Amino acid sequence: MGHAGPALRWHATAGFRVTRRVCIAIALLGLLVATLATWRPSAPGAAVDPVADDWAMPDDRSAAAPFAGGPGLHRETEPFGAQAPRSAVRLQREFERAPDLFAFRQRLQPLALAGDGEARWLLSRVDEYCAGFARDPAGFGRDSALIDAMALDAARALGTARERIGTRCGRFAPADAPTFVQLVEQRRDAAEAGSLAAEAALLAMGTPLHEDMDYRRDLVDRVQTSRDPEAFVALSPAMGVAASGDVALADTVAGTQASQLAWLLAACDLGLDCSGDGALMTEHCANGGVCARDARQDFSSFVLDAAVPRQGADEIDRMKKTLVEGAPAPRQLLGMVMP
Repeated sequence: MGHAGPALRWHATAGFRVTRRVCIAIALLGLLVATLATWRPSAPGAAVDPVADDWAMPDDRSAAAPFAGGPGLHRETEPFGAQAPRSAVRLQREFERAPDLFAFRQRLQPLALAGDGEARWLLSRVDEYCAGFARDPAGFGRDSALIDAMALDAARALGTARERIGTRCGRFAPADAPTFVQLVEQRRDAAEAGSLAAEAALLAMGTPLHEDMDYRRDLVDRVQTSRDPEAFVALSPAMGVAASGDVALADTVAGTQASQLAWLLAACDLGLDCSGDGALMTEHCANGGVCARDARQDFSSFVLDAAVPRQGADEIDRMKKTLVEGAPAPRQLLGMVMP
């Protein structure tokens, strides 16, 4: 999708590599109560819904496959703000709903080679989403089967999220799994081709295009102004605890775990698929063990109901509104912790 460690976001989405099936099952179940600090998405639902013509790939409309969709998709909203081209919106929606991400990746490649920044960004998202499966498909399947066999309530959502990834990424092989360095290179190419989300992700991964303070502040301003939910999600890890004490971000929503969550919740308000089976919830659950017990619960309600103390919900909501509405936040509402 820098950090407290350049690879934090990578590890949150790259997934577990298993060596002992019993140990991994125990570890995954233990992570069900883990902190949200390493959260990232939930995947699309099991229902299959044909894509409307205007959601098809711009260069392959007749070949568009049906996509897995869930009841939480924001079909009536206009995500990505007024600045985003319709082609970018179509690509993002297809990523969320494509049942076969290997085929989706193949259709993206001509666009990426032609210099399309959004296509290059989504290539990196597909590789990131499928990395845990691709590294060891057989092992991934064995571990998922073991989790399912445990028949525990706490494991049900985890098993469902892993099954979703296994289905959507089923044609990926170990040679397709990117290294951290390769993912950085993909996102640098995407950022240089104009993808704001990729540029934000580079900052979150600890490898920004530029290191100076003015650049970091300008990037945060550009992301907020863009109203691009993908860019909000990509930037969110850099706006959490990793930003504490960063003078460049002193008057922004940054510096605490609550501020990181506020960026994610703002992305949901701006049109990101935050449904229980969207990419945001799926990746958080399958790769981080942070799962909602109720499969119908979306990211926003899960965060406010289960992930933050009741007294912190109002503060996060105020931060989120600051990001969505664009008004400067009063300093007492900011997460920044200055030295």
